[in-house]
Amino acid sequence: MRRQGCLYLYETAAAMRAAEAEMTRRRAFGVRVDLISADALGQMEPQLPPIAGAAFFPDAISLADPGEVMTRLAASLGGAERVLARVERLERMPHRVRLAGPGLSITARHVVLAAGAHSKALARMAGDPVPLETERGYHVEWDMPAPRLSRPACPTARGFYLCPMAGRLRVAGTVELGGLHLPPSPHRVARLVEGARAFFPDLGPPDRDWMGYRPSLPDSLPVIGPSKGGAEVIHAFGHGHIGVTLAPSPPTSSPTSSPVARPP
Repeated sequence: MRRQGCLYLYETAAAMRAAEAEMTRRRAFGVRVDLISADALGQMEPQLPPIAGAAFFPDAISLADPGEVMTRLAASLGGAERVLARVERLERMPHRVRLAGPGLSITARHVVLAAGAHSKALARMAGDPVPLETERGYHVEWDMPAPRLSRPACPTARGFYLCPMAGRLRVAGTVELGGLHLPPSPHRVARLVEGARAFFPDLGPPDRDWMGYRPSLPDSLPVIGPSKGGAEVIHAFGHGHIGVTLAPSPPTSSPTSSPVARPP
């Protein structure tokens, strides 16, 4: 975990001036943020080209390697059995839940439904219609020993993040309401490559690119808590653009009841 903050980049003086009111509103909600000059930005991130300035969020935390985090989490599950299978059906039984799919049949006392953007159909089978939509996001990576930046930076006018990671620079972002079945849109990858080269013109062809599914809801709140049909099913999905931000943390108080507070 890197505690080096993150940046919003403003490429013009007009954008920098417009940011002042927005940052004032953020501070009113307790967010620590400072508007910094072009010179100060150049000292923080000397490989960026000259631009008007930035907003610096000193409390932001980033991960050097999200994939490694998942590998370590999986390795820490001592005593747990890991089954790689596709769940296509969820059936309620008296005090039990049955999960089924190709070559799979499991009956459990409790099921945590944490299938991200794939949770919608299973939640409906559990008796909970949820207005989950898929915001498809795109990623492009360049392998490099030193990834040009020391902290994530968002060119606000371009809709993506420059993310320095272990051994690579990742450029990720855009929003596409495209569901789970349409093919990826090549022009969105091209826009990310174009945007990255606006800051680092010497970047060659990307080493990889892919599309991911953000599980998002209209009010931007996740679905967390027991199913209305009974606590045998517990929902934990819908984290949208801020999955790691809403990752598990120590509770601040004893939980009471928290049903899925969403209309059908």
